[in-house]
Amino acid sequence: MGVPGPWRNREELTRALTRFRGEYLFAGLVFRESSSGAACEFELQKRTPELRQAVEIAGQGAFADEDLRAVDRHKTTAWLVFDQPGLETARTAARFARALLEAGGVAVKVDSAGLAHTRERWLRDWDDQDPRAIYALFVTLVGGEGIIYSCGMQNFALPDTAVPMSLGEAEAAQMINIFNLYQVFESPELESGNTFSLDADSPSFRVMHETYVDGYQGTTLENPHGLWMLHPLAPEPPREPSRPERRRWRLPWT
Repeated sequence: MGVPGPWRNREELTRALTRFRGEYLFAGLVFRESSSGAACEFELQKRTPELRQAVEIAGQGAFADEDLRAVDRHKTTAWLVFDQPGLETARTAARFARALLEAGGVAVKVDSAGLAHTRERWLRDWDDQDPRAIYALFVTLVGGEGIIYSCGMQNFALPDTAVPMSLGEAEAAQMINIFNLYQVFESPELESGNTFSLDADSPSFRVMHETYVDGYQGTTLENPHGLWMLHPLAPEPPREPSRPERRRWRLPWT
């Protein structure tokens, strides 16, 4: 996860973080939160001219021209690397990025999901109590090769989810997001062959575990936990009205 900003070196960033009164500290290549003891790897990278275009693409239309100009003026980018993904780590990453934004950062680029967020969006959602908010900071949806699938669930140490594109964009997005939120916040024990539906009146899907999307191998987008593919099941034919049971006796009977 990268946060571009105006700092020319680590000393300037350290001074900018003094507003937190020692809550966030650097120790060599480690960035640490004093109150919780949480930490991650840290690197301050020199300006990269290509970052503006990368943020614009990953931002999916969220960045105004003024936001992109601020990204283009960055002096360095603070990169944070977390080794043990999961919900609590995602919350920690959200806090760490918030601190860097408050210290002058201008955007957040989540390389493990191919996402970028404006400063305003991150500061609005980083501690939102709605579970969808933290999820949306680290997961996006992608369409291609006949399926729509999520990208970024490895940030929660979970498989991504895919459905056939024939389902329709709106319904597919709803199904993927609800299934992913179900994984993150309910921790179900899923196995290939299970069925899933939103409720008793909604269509059912067969859940099958598969390897991740081709082309992501060896990149920050690769999900080592694989992918849940949701296959729509044909609706069951309506049952005939039940009839009273008839008892049949053999003759002669005793």
